[in-house]
Amino acid sequence: MDKMFWTDVAKKGAILGVLMLASHILEQVLMLNGNTSRMFVAGIEMLVVAVLYIYLMYRFVKGYSNTFSAEEGFSYGRGFTYVVYASLLAGVIVGFGSYVYVHWIVGYGDYIDGMVNMYASIIDSAAMPASLSAMYEGMFEQLESQPEPSVFSTLFSTLWGYIMWGVIIGLIIAGIVKRTPKLFDETDE
Repeated sequence: MDKMFWTDVAKKGAILGVLMLASHILEQVLMLNGNTSRMFVAGIEMLVVAVLYIYLMYRFVKGYSNTFSAEEGFSYGRGFTYVVYASLLAGVIVGFGSYVYVHWIVGYGDYIDGMVNMYASIIDSAAMPASLSAMYEGMFEQLESQPEPSVFSTLFSTLWGYIMWGVIIGLIIAGIVKRTPKLFDETDE
C-alpha cells in the first residue's frame, strides 16, 4: 500500500472515530442519567449514527477510488482493506476515548451505579415476577463486585467489534465501489 492510501485511511478513520466516540458518550449520558424515554432517544440515535457511519464510509471509499484512473480501476481488495483499516482506527479512538470517559471522567464506580440504577428502573417499570426480580438482583450484585477492566481489555473489546463491523460493511461497500480496469478505449475501433 502506498503513502496516499495510509494518509487517507488515517484521516477518514480519525473522522469516523471522533464521530463514533461522541455518539458513544452521548448514548452513555442519555442511558445513565435518564428514564425510558431517554433510552428510546439513545436507541434512535444509535440507529441514525450507524447509518451515518456506513454512509460516510461509503463516501470515503468512493472518494478514494476516484483517485484512480479508468485504466487502473479500483479492486475489491483495495476497497475492503480501506474499510477494515479505517474501522480499526475508529475502534482505537472509540476504545481509548470510552475508557477515559468511564474511568477518569465519570468514575468506574459511579458508572456501575448508574448502570445498576438504569436496569433496576427498567425492571421496576416492567412489573416482573418476584423470581425474575431476585435473579436480576443477583446479577446486579455480580456486576458491582467485578473488578475494573483494564485499558487493554476495553480497547480490545472495542477493536474486536469495530473490526467485525468493518469486515461486514467492507464486504458490501467494496463490492459496490470496485471498478474493473478499462485497458482499451471503447470508442476506438
